[in-house]
Amino acid sequence: MSKLARPLLLLPAAALSVGTAPRSHELDSTYGFGEYLQHFDKSYPDAAEYRRREERFSQNMEKILNHNKGRLSDTGAILDGGYVMGVNHLTDQYLDELPFGYDKTYHSSWSGQLMRGASKIERRLGESTTTSYSQPPDLEMKEVSSLPELVDWSAQGHVNPTIPQQGACGSCWTFALTATVESHLSIATDEPPMSLSEQSVLQCTPNPDHCGGTGGCKGATVEIGLNYIADLTAKKEGGMYNLSDVPYSPSTTLSCEDSTEGSTASVGVTGWTQLPTNDYKSVMNALVQKGPVAIAAAASDWALYEKGVFSSDDATVNHAILLVGYGIDEDTGEKYYKIRNSWGPHFGEDGYIRVLRTDEDSTVCNMDNDPLVGLACALDDSGNQIDVQPVEVCGASGVLFDVSYPVGVHKIDVADQS
Repeated sequence: MSKLARPLLLLPAAALSVGTAPRSHELDSTYGFGEYLQHFDKSYPDAAEYRRREERFSQNMEKILNHNKGRLSDTGAILDGGYVMGVNHLTDQYLDELPFGYDKTYHSSWSGQLMRGASKIERRLGESTTTSYSQPPDLEMKEVSSLPELVDWSAQGHVNPTIPQQGACGSCWTFALTATVESHLSIATDEPPMSLSEQSVLQCTPNPDHCGGTGGCKGATVEIGLNYIADLTAKKEGGMYNLSDVPYSPSTTLSCEDSTEGSTASVGVTGWTQLPTNDYKSVMNALVQKGPVAIAAAASDWALYEKGVFSSDDATVNHAILLVGYGIDEDTGEKYYKIRNSWGPHFGEDGYIRVLRTDEDSTVCNMDNDPLVGLACALDDSGNQIDVQPVEVCGASGVLFDVSYPVGVHKIDVADQS
């Protein structure tokens, strides 16, 4: 396998653009599918597929133009706050094609319900097979009003500036995990972020006895991946690898062992911390005191976002990403969370999205009424449906629901490996 820098894989649509696609204030109904294909270097030789993509593009263009009506000045400034939509490499994609990968069954809100099922579910959650390296939060819990108005770890140089592209694989959890480790190592060493491999996490993290899928591109969570890395570190059997040694290649048929053969792990962690569910104060303090955190979110409405402060009542949690900070929009006064996505630099604000924040976010909640989204299965050993109840998620897009970060991130001494 060639060992290259981080590629924008599985993006026949957007790896290279021809010309420049119009921005939100330049869009109107004359912008057609042919121009879009040129701008994002796409082609659909099959006539039926072409028609299907053109139909989806037209649907999304109508949605974009309707949403943006009256929201933009002639120069592109957003009027009266909020956000605007635009075209990107996802504009001709359907919802079930969007790159997510967060598996809810590993969060206690759902796993507690699923444990009422039979042994298949128990094995899947690995209740008795894996040492837990979870550590309780170690935070000085300050009032949010006493915290800085602005925290942006990306502006401080502690977030990898290369925006990754997970492609068609449900590997968001590996990208969120890798980004948090890169950032926490950068903060600990006061050095620029290393580029670490998502691939080794994707291929090697055990996901015992899934009922339909085995983790990897089928989805998991940041916490299960961090626990795996901590276990390797504790046993001196490995950790995380450099990206240049183990490049991202989700379609590879190589095994975990073959992908990492000849490479040496360079970074380890001693554990991980998961914050209390839906706890705004904990999240804000963690961002100030610890650094970026991995979060889960309801991201089904994100694909057409171009800029501004996004808000949505969507509560179907399905995506894992990196929360790098928070702030207040200088023009509108809107408070926001700043989030680094894994959908490439063409998405949003150069790969980022700002999501609406309020100081009451722990009570700004909705119910995730579609609990089977993000679950590989919810059947007992007899094939009967387990009655999985909705779960409350808080903050816009449910960003406070599942928040975690690595503990004890350090460079590995090669001589200390077994």
